[in-house]
Amino acid sequence: MLATVHETRLQTRWTDFDALGHITHAAYPVYFDEARDAFLTATVGPFEQFPWVIAHVSIDYKREVVRPAREVVVSTRVAEIGRTSLTFEQEVSGPAGVAAASRSVLVAWDGETRAARPLSEAERAALGGSVLRGDA
Repeated sequence: MLATVHETRLQTRWTDFDALGHITHAAYPVYFDEARDAFLTATVGPFEQFPWVIAHVSIDYKREVVRPAREVVVSTRVAEIGRTSLTFEQEVSGPAGVAAASRSVLVAWDGETRAARPLSEAERAALGGSVLRGDA
């Protein structure tokens, strides 16, 4: 289990479930994205204040969440802070436990130069650390 920094409770939607009666694989990236966005909004502000792009996402599916599950809980933590990027570890849990785990890398974005930008010291502090990994 991840050391939880942020928990996001999400209501499942009818369209999240497939013909097999469980949450479809395509719903999980949306859950992870919504939880990352909630975490970032709570720490460094909404997207307009802290724009970013996704550089990597991997998901391991561990167990199914079956209908009629009405909600899932997404646990989110920052695993690493680089010069321009953040690495997140997340888990989606349903009634029977962890259903999927994800690792994602997002890059702070400069809309004017259309390129990665360094994280400020204030952003690093708000995100929970100042460990420099040395990425581009």
